[in-house]
Formats: sequence, C-alpha cells, structure tokens
Amino acid sequence: MLRRLPPLQANLGKRLVKSPKIYLRDSGILHALLGIASLNDLAGHPVVGASWEGWVPEQIAQLIGPQWQLSFYRTASVAERGKRRIGFEIKFQRTRTH
Repeated sequence: MLRRLPPLQANLGKRLVKSPKIYLRDSGILHALLGIASLNDLAGHPVVGASWEGWVPEQIAQLIGPQWQLSFYRTASVAERGKRRIGFEIKFQRTRTH
C-alpha cells in the first residue's frame, strides 16, 4: 500500500536528507479518502502536487521492473541497477491561463 523511497546510498558526501520518502502507492485511494471525485476537484486541491509526485514514481517502478531500485537524491528520484543510474525530477505545476 505504501512505497518507501530511501535516500540514495551512493558515496556522494554527506546526504542532505536521511529519512525516506513515503508514498501512497494507489492515488485512487488517496483521492477517495480526501473526497476528490473528479479531475477538476483534484486540480483545485492542495494535495495535487503530492499526489502527482507519488503517482509518477509508481508508474516508473512498474515500467522498469523489480531489478531496479528506486531512491531519491535531493529533489530527484533515482533508479539504480548495478552501476547504471537514471535520475528524474517530478514536479507538478499549475499553469495560469489569461
């Protein structure tokens, strides 16, 4: 139900954050618990950014498979497999229309 995303364990000097990030793996459950019934409701809700930032790593984890380990470094999520690393930054930004 929850995904624990640990900080990157590479020897990169002192880590900025030592505690893991925790994501609810099913954003539908999160939205139901908060009474978010539609995309319009979600767009105006303060949890929209956190929901997006939890949903995307879950989708990536499903695509890359269990042989990759997910972690994070600063604001980026990182997928590691042996010596290979792929970093990606996930941000939700509302755009304003004029």
